[in-house]
Amino acid sequence: VLAGDAGVYAWVKAIMEHGICIVTDMPEEPGHVTSAAQRIGHIMPTLYGDRFDVRVEQKPINIAYTDEPIAPHMDLAYYESPPGIQFLHCVQFDDSVQGGDSIFFDAFILAELLREEDPEAFSILASVPATFQKDHIDRQDPAQMFYRRPHFGVAREVDVALVDSEVTSVFWSPAFEGPLVLDSSLSEEPTLVQDYYDAYRKFSELMNRDTVKLEWELQFRLKPGSMVSFNQRRLLHGRAAFTSTTGTRWLEGCYVGIDHFVNRFRTLHLKYGDGARGRDSALRVGDGSYD
Repeated sequence: VLAGDAGVYAWVKAIMEHGICIVTDMPEEPGHVTSAAQRIGHIMPTLYGDRFDVRVEQKPINIAYTDEPIAPHMDLAYYESPPGIQFLHCVQFDDSVQGGDSIFFDAFILAELLREEDPEAFSILASVPATFQKDHIDRQDPAQMFYRRPHFGVAREVDVALVDSEVTSVFWSPAFEGPLVLDSSLSEEPTLVQDYYDAYRKFSELMNRDTVKLEWELQFRLKPGSMVSFNQRRLLHGRAAFTSTTGTRWLEGCYVGIDHFVNRFRTLHLKYGDGARGRDSALRVGDGSYD
């Protein structure tokens, strides 16, 4: 992917179509994730800087910096526009470390499964605004970030019921969610609060159901020198617990904004694919855009 744009096109096309792509044969040392990511677009700075290390720390400020399991989620859902593509370069993953597999779910498939099983629960998560937050003052860059929106963004079109609307985005980040704000319809219909949490549990339980995991969960162990790149506006990601006393698991990460990624795909698709200028060739990427 570093040699030329043809390789970059194959890379972004894989992410566009499948939501994820693994790049291999990278150096087993830090300092390379941003140079690779910049082949797609400018690095998106966040509260965690331009790049970040995912490894066990003595005084972690985030569960990612422990050896605990992490449930599937979206990063930085409390941003108005969360990062699009996430890059995680495996710098070190000792054979002695047990566990630590990377886990992925397609959030749009999960939303459709919920719609099929419980249309009412789907409608609630597509209409009741959840509270996403980063309330953390005791850190180098103090954070008071809050953003409210429904878990499912849908294309609201005339004469199309909410339950039948196309899903255009999914926001799911349990570790960074606050209480519901009781305003508007929530204050007028108190039962919606219980309905919301019932729907919330049903969506969460989908990811723990054996039949769903068997068919839709992607789980693998990253190898040193490999880098997973994925659309985190489409794929929820998590991690299995691992043993940190027997060795080191070290990933180096960064983000590229969804707009830069989609633009890079479109322009390369004109040159190497069958794209047409002035016509959108991008698939659903989870940015809320109507298809």
